[in-house]
Amino acid sequence: MSNMAGVEQAAIFLMSLGEQEASEVLKHMSVGEVQRLGKAMASMKKITKDQADNVLNTFTDNVVADAPLSGGSPRFLRNLLTSSLGADRAEQMLDRLMDGAEKGLDSLQLMNAKEIADVIYTEHPQVVAIVLAGLEPEKSAEVLGLMPKTRSTDVVRRIALLDEVPQDSIEELDTLLQQRVTSSSASRVAQMGGVRCVANIMNAVEKVVEEKIFEQLDQVDAPLSQEIQDNMFVFDSLIDVDDRGMQMLAREVTTDQLIIALKGADEALADKFYNNMSKRAAEMLKSDLEAKGPVRLAEVEESQKEIVAIARRLADEGSLILGNDANDFV
Repeated sequence: MSNMAGVEQAAIFLMSLGEQEASEVLKHMSVGEVQRLGKAMASMKKITKDQADNVLNTFTDNVVADAPLSGGSPRFLRNLLTSSLGADRAEQMLDRLMDGAEKGLDSLQLMNAKEIADVIYTEHPQVVAIVLAGLEPEKSAEVLGLMPKTRSTDVVRRIALLDEVPQDSIEELDTLLQQRVTSSSASRVAQMGGVRCVANIMNAVEKVVEEKIFEQLDQVDAPLSQEIQDNMFVFDSLIDVDDRGMQMLAREVTTDQLIIALKGADEALADKFYNNMSKRAAEMLKSDLEAKGPVRLAEVEESQKEIVAIARRLADEGSLILGNDANDFV
């Protein structure tokens, strides 16, 4: 452990988590941090159980060592939140934790979808978009399902176009919802919304609601509608497809498509493809992949999109299950 760099320990720690938990951590990191971690992960050919145990024990020891300090330790909270969420979001959360006040947007997290819909019913769609962008995707999805189609489509479009919301606007919204004036600096901004945000929300809405929203959004802003749909199910999401579906998909894609696509895939997803092929086919694919030289990122992304499109077609035909479609079966 003493010879192992911090980024290597972080890589082992992330690989020791479940894929969902690890992805939740990574999406809050900067591009540079993700690249450094990805490079570290890719360079690790074999990790022993002792190495993984040592990393996890070190992490636990550090948490236990810091936790008792000064009854909650602002220093510990700041370090932990910064490492997990990044400096800006950590500061925003610390403001809320340290002043002990539950603000308007926070209180909505404790309400059910119907109550939230009632609270924001008369608000401007832009206000509704900011509110839903700040909630958990599942809860936002429920609220969208309670809105008229035209309004929900407008709100989805506004969430996708959100980028930064001035802190003073967040404070005004908190006051509006909870009748409490905050003391946060008006010069800061909060990262909210965006295409990935609305894609997560749309992944959680019921199929009938999703279809209605995209039907109208296609008419209002077709490029944005397509961009949201592209982010709803990406190549890495194939890891969640069951074995039967993967076998069907493997038969539909060409070897060339798969070789290029797997150039940019993690090892777990590649193994998923290998495990759903014949032994001979898997060995040939591995050999071809190893022999393949460098491939442009644009080519990798294009092949991955082509395979995702095939997966979507198979899903429409009922041959495999994507995302929330699993909820349609009993």
